[in-house]
Amino acid sequence: MKRWAGFGGWVAALVLAAVPAGAYPPRAILLFVASWCAPCHGEIAALPRLNDAAGPWRVLVVPVDRGRATAAMMAGVPVAQRWVPDAVQMAAVRDDLFGGTAGLPFSVAIGGDGRPCGAHRGVLNAARVAALRAGCGGR
Repeated sequence: MKRWAGFGGWVAALVLAAVPAGAYPPRAILLFVASWCAPCHGEIAALPRLNDAAGPWRVLVVPVDRGRATAAMMAGVPVAQRWVPDAVQMAAVRDDLFGGTAGLPFSVAIGGDGRPCGAHRGVLNAARVAALRAGCGGR
């Protein structure tokens, strides 16, 4: 099984491999955030650098809750960099992606086929974005 840096092992590989093709935006780094996550505020402030590191891929910010504080936080994110699944989609995202993580900060790389191909638990920076993309093998 392939291992992804910062996420930890074969359990992650099993969870990520179970997602059907096309379920997520292709060639994207999904950055999961919530207002109560202090490091998430720093990641949003660093979006221009993260986006530069993503190259031809996109960095998309995904709110994990629907609270007013998180909505206010998302107001500072350019519309083109938001991915806001509806409640049903978010339940599926939680089942598919959050089973192997303790919480935020958390990011997932989505390959060209719309399937997760890497994950990172912890604060995301430009080097980690580039590594996630590279770990997807250009898919």
